[in-house]
Amino acid sequence: MKKFRLFTLLVCACMFITACSGNTPNNSSGDSSQNTGSNSENGFSGHLEVGELPAEGTKTYDLFVEVGDQMIAENPGLEIEYTFANTKARAFMEQRWRSGNPPDIDYFVFNAQVPSTHEFTEQLLDLTPYFEADPEWGDSFLESTKTVTTMDGKTYGIVTDTHVQALYYNKDYFDQYNIAPPETWDDLLAACETLKNAGIDPIAVTGTYAPYMGAWLDYLMIREVGYETAYEAVRTGTLSDVPGILKAAEKVQTLVDNDYLLQGFEGTDFTAAQMQFFQGKAGMILMGTWLTSEMADSIPEDFNLGICHFPIIPDSSADQTEILSHSNIMSINKNSENLEAAVEFAKRMTSVGAQTKRAEEVGLISAVKGVPVPEGTFGLDEVINNAGPMFVRHFGLEFEADLNTAYYNEVAKLFFGEYSASDFISGADKAMKSLQR
Repeated sequence: MKKFRLFTLLVCACMFITACSGNTPNNSSGDSSQNTGSNSENGFSGHLEVGELPAEGTKTYDLFVEVGDQMIAENPGLEIEYTFANTKARAFMEQRWRSGNPPDIDYFVFNAQVPSTHEFTEQLLDLTPYFEADPEWGDSFLESTKTVTTMDGKTYGIVTDTHVQALYYNKDYFDQYNIAPPETWDDLLAACETLKNAGIDPIAVTGTYAPYMGAWLDYLMIREVGYETAYEAVRTGTLSDVPGILKAAEKVQTLVDNDYLLQGFEGTDFTAAQMQFFQGKAGMILMGTWLTSEMADSIPEDFNLGICHFPIIPDSSADQTEILSHSNIMSINKNSENLEAAVEFAKRMTSVGAQTKRAEEVGLISAVKGVPVPEGTFGLDEVINNAGPMFVRHFGLEFEADLNTAYYNEVAKLFFGEYSASDFISGADKAMKSLQR
């Protein structure tokens, strides 16, 4: 779906009116040279097509469009067309990039850790010169985001909002049973045992969506061997070559063997698992920070929610600050005929003002320094502000369906007790090697 906004200046009345038109084709055959200017002598004009993620009619959509409305109010000759670019539209949008008719701004066409997006880099604007020309903008992003926006010394996008995967817990239970938020893996096991002895399932998890089960193993692997080593081993089917990965799988097996997982999780979908957590049936859940907005209508008003980093493994030499995330990355078509306006839109979208409004009004987590963390979850500010390097969740496999299914089907067998830790290593290696391209 496309929404086309045109503000025309009525000189005699000195006011703007909004008109709608049909779809307008975008000619992307303009000059590909990079112009680091953020404005032209007479302001912005012409047509700008912006890919957007939120559904029309939502508050998040209104806040997104508000950025463009402000530009139009200041530049009456500017027209902005909004094109839905979220998951269901990706096949169509990617075909537009391949056929040479992409929008001026889009999402999901670049992530440094997702190889399937790298085919588009030749068409994307490198923002490095713009950051150098405007260091205040370039330095405004959290250092941790560079792992997903930068490749080979070039910056192909900016994070407009992000989510991290972290450990949520029922703070009332933790206070009642004198459990501190677990800092180490041993702390987590002790918390599980305390909750189990109190008749509370320690960990809520779904058994019908394997990547959410796999988040536990993913985190344990990066705590044992680091993200890059785990990423390579998973994708190439060489888990057996990395001893620390067996240790990670053995830790998952401990959770299974000790009955620390939600009773009946095998047949529980992720929404139901989240619901049971908020109904007090479980003490903890490993989930992305989209949890509170996703379950907003189902969280009891008196529920006391806490969050902390995934526990560390003290005797590991890997970086224990690495964090799994899902970031929405906005990229710009370097062949855009309205390049300056596209850069200005991106700059305004990631301004402290716009980001603060999105955080306060719809609970989005910003990757921009100085933007407050959404309220309502104890410890969230510490998780975000102390995050180490951010790495794409599920090792980027969710963008490659065959690899994603093959790997996480093997993970499910470990959680269901069908595999031992060593069986999982053998099964996953076999499955992934069979799909090597």
